Amino acid sequence: MTWRTALGGLAGLVAAVAWALASARYMPIMQPTGFWLTDDGMSYPNIASNNTYWPREIRHLAILLAFAAVVLVVGWSGRVLAVGALASLGWLAADLALDRADVSGWSAVAALAAGAVLLTAATAALAGRLARGEQGSAVVRHVVAGTAALLAVACLVVVTPWDSPATPVEIRTEAELTAVKSVLAVLFAAIAAVVVGRPARNTALALGAAGVATVAGAIAVADDMGPLFGQVVPLAVIASMIAVAAPRVHGAFPLLGLTVLGVFAVFASVAVLFVFGMLVGGTMTELAGNPPVNGADSDIALGPAALGIGVALSLFSYLVTMRPAPQDAPVGPVPAGPAPADPASAR
Repeated sequence: MTWRTALGGLAGLVAAVAWALASARYMPIMQPTGFWLTDDGMSYPNIASNNTYWPREIRHLAILLAFAAVVLVVGWSGRVLAVGALASLGWLAADLALDRADVSGWSAVAALAAGAVLLTAATAALAGRLARGEQGSAVVRHVVAGTAALLAVACLVVVTPWDSPATPVEIRTEAELTAVKSVLAVLFAAIAAVVVGRPARNTALALGAAGVATVAGAIAVADDMGPLFGQVVPLAVIASMIAVAAPRVHGAFPLLGLTVLGVFAVFASVAVLFVFGMLVGGTMTELAGNPPVNGADSDIALGPAALGIGVALSLFSYLVTMRPAPQDAPVGPVPAGPAPADPASAR
């Protein structure tokens, strides 16, 4: 068994369990129920607020982790990506249906986890049969690694919206959430590192940037929306991009371009999250039949938005670090003097 197979199998198993827990264990806790009374005695159903639907984000990130696990084990050829994408879309449709059905209970967690494991294994088997050993191009490999690294950072953004003081159930749930999202982030980062492989050049740059991203991620988990959270998450994004693209950097200008791209990406990502993420999030809340989010708050679907951001930034970073095509050797002047005699005419 290779490292790729072992890591892919572990990631697929963890993704299945995390998705099942978020679906049937945590979503029933977080979903608003009941009614509230106004000062004049009117009754209204409770609605959601910022980050109320973080179990949905865990579910989506778990589905994407399972997709990444399949790609890691089988390869990143076009056939593998197509099969994995179709399976993920089908899984997402089932996820919405189960959310609408309000499944809950530990028996449901066990059943959903078993079904998710079987789906991931079947997807890997079918993709491997169709791929026939093809690995895929260098640009796809770079995009897979870069997207996995950005999804690792996205896991850190999932937080709970507890009001102070929190209840014992909320405190326990937040501790469990922190463990789940941390494991997902570590596995995404490990998949990115294995897909990149041992860097043949700029090893110190790759390891240094990966170290910065790791430290920033650890601070983000410990701070959890504190004063440092908004500073270390952008740092983790920039460092992750540099770590993945470091083996392709030739000279100072590509490195500077990567840094500038990372800074721009931080601001662009915020816009994408609040435009595309809110559009998808509101639609999914409506399709799942869940209470809407307060109009003063935001309903952001983090997973799909982070996936789009990761693919786009990875493509841009690939272009920034491309080496220029080699120039053809210049043609020298024709030497002066008589042309050499033709052997045929000499005869």
